[in-house]
Amino acid sequence: MIISCPKCNKKFELSDKLIPENGRLLQCGSCSHQWHYTSTSKIKLINEIDSDESLKKIEKINHKQKIKKNKTNYDLNISNKKQTQNQKKVGFLSYLIIVFISLIALIIISDTFKLFLATFIPNIDFYLSSLYESLKDIFLFFKDLIK
Repeated sequence: MIISCPKCNKKFELSDKLIPENGRLLQCGSCSHQWHYTSTSKIKLINEIDSDESLKKIEKINHKQKIKKNKTNYDLNISNKKQTQNQKKVGFLSYLIIVFISLIALIIISDTFKLFLATFIPNIDFYLSSLYESLKDIFLFFKDLIK
């Protein structure tokens, strides 16, 4: 049988076996409109008897769907809050570690290409050796500070 949505008039093909005698609640796949459908030969008798029952069924289904939506929205809000809390934990120590790693990477790169850089920076060996000595002094300072 072909059923059309009363709101948007989109037509759907549906098996007769899926519609019971007292009708069934249907939902349009296009506009999401819900209505109670009964076969055309029994509409007049069933509408008089079951109009209140069908409205109650529709209200129950809508209520259940609202509860499910609220629960999923609540779960999504909780997961979003957890993600934002995890993202806010970047502090001063993290930035200090990033600067330290970047400085070490810069030193390693400059030491690797010191022959090429010697054409642009004269006495680069002197600068690198003094930098290494300064880093050793800083390391010894913190080592003595911890003891």
